[in-house]
Amino acid sequence: KSNKLICMKTIFLIFTALIIAGCSVFPKSMTSNVNRDITMEQVQTNPERYAGQKVLWGGIILTSENLEKYTQIEVLESELSFDERPYNGTSRGRFLIHSPGYLDTNIFAKDKRISVVGTVKGVETGKIGKMDYQYPVIEPLDLRVFEPIPDRRGEYDYPYYPQMYGPYYPYSPFYPYGPYSPYGPYRNPYYPYPYPFP
Repeated sequence: KSNKLICMKTIFLIFTALIIAGCSVFPKSMTSNVNRDITMEQVQTNPERYAGQKVLWGGIILTSENLEKYTQIEVLESELSFDERPYNGTSRGRFLIHSPGYLDTNIFAKDKRISVVGTVKGVETGKIGKMDYQYPVIEPLDLRVFEPIPDRRGEYDYPYYPQMYGPYYPYSPFYPYGPYSPYGPYRNPYYPYPYPFP
């Protein structure tokens, strides 16, 4: 019985891996030899060691500019989902994409999401405000750009109950759960508690 259970778990894991692999926005041939262990911090600390390594990074476009020999895209790094698309989440910093030739900056516009498979060129010192910043630089092999994740706050006319966990407060046996509760399983994920209503 235990062998049968192990076999079923193995089949399930293989099946899940195949589904996830098949959902990537990049072809498998492009990502097969990507080093997913390389982080931005490692490249900033020791750029010579990681120069030429193939990485897959993504994030939110901050700026894009056509320079003399390449198009430069500044990206606020973010985590990638299972299909290699970036989503709005915790960032470890910024990096630059130097794409040889011309890219249309209206396509690679501010606030769009971008995923890139490319090689590490090194670091480039730039400015964030008045502070020097070491930008990891990626030369792209393949790029994918996506529309921004929509901000759906304000689409639903939920009332705001300050100091309250739900509409059942404080008279219901269901307290502190309810459709407005931060603890309930059906809360709207676009409204972190306390809800940002006027």
